Amino acid sequence: MNYLYDYHIHTTYSVDGKNTLLEVCKSAVEKGLKEIAITDHFEPTSKDEKYEIYKPNNLLLEVAEANEIFRGKLKVKVGVELGQPHLFSSTSQALVNSVPFDYVVGSVHKLPGDIDVNEIDYNSVALEEICQIYINQVKKLVINADFNCVGHIDLIKRYSTDIYKSRITLMMQQELLKQIFKILILKGKGIELNTSGLRQAPKETMPGIDVLKLYHELGGEILTIGSDAHCANDVGKDLETGIEIARQAGFKYLTLFSNRIPEWIMISDKKNFYYIGRSKNII
Repeated sequence: MNYLYDYHIHTTYSVDGKNTLLEVCKSAVEKGLKEIAITDHFEPTSKDEKYEIYKPNNLLLEVAEANEIFRGKLKVKVGVELGQPHLFSSTSQALVNSVPFDYVVGSVHKLPGDIDVNEIDYNSVALEEICQIYINQVKKLVINADFNCVGHIDLIKRYSTDIYKSRITLMMQQELLKQIFKILILKGKGIELNTSGLRQAPKETMPGIDVLKLYHELGGEILTIGSDAHCANDVGKDLETGIEIARQAGFKYLTLFSNRIPEWIMISDKKNFYYIGRSKNII
């Protein structure tokens, strides 16, 4: 059977989420999705390191309720998107240790000093320099944080394109990028294919196919896919396009997680997903 899933979704447990968890689930079912992961923001800052606005216990209860309501129609996984976990290691690790997450995304939204990547003046500094600053933060995250996949690894291209019409690509720092991918692979971690860029200024996935191909060529296998929806209407957006891009980049499988253990989805020749369990050798 076809098995579409979305592993990057925000609800009202995120400050920028527009719809409740149940509303998100209803949208997923209507669109034919079989599984979703709720990845609301845990986004501490230097002024709010504990980020107590995040309420994991409430989330766990709602996810359990949703799995009962949508039993046989939709699996709902407990995830989280950690913002800058390498900069706020103690609170981020404490959260991961205390909550039974299925899936953990690690993302760089801000640079040291709480500088959001959408606040950078991309016209005032050479794009290669900005790229190096950003990708070094990604490298620190990969080395130091506890996560499963890096979220929207080339996020800066969204804002450089949207605000300053200047395209940044991580291939500007290809050697650093290779180092990051090799570390990820060695640690058994992965990246996500985030489709939100297709409906935003970059008009391509994050990362783009060039970065995906490099990751695959180096031996990267763990790849999830998600819409980064912040409203119910965007749940599942552009998944089919993302699937085809993954295929073109050389991937034969995409990844799911349960209790933070990877499971596998085969991308078939007929452009459908098939759930095949934890071993990629099971047909």
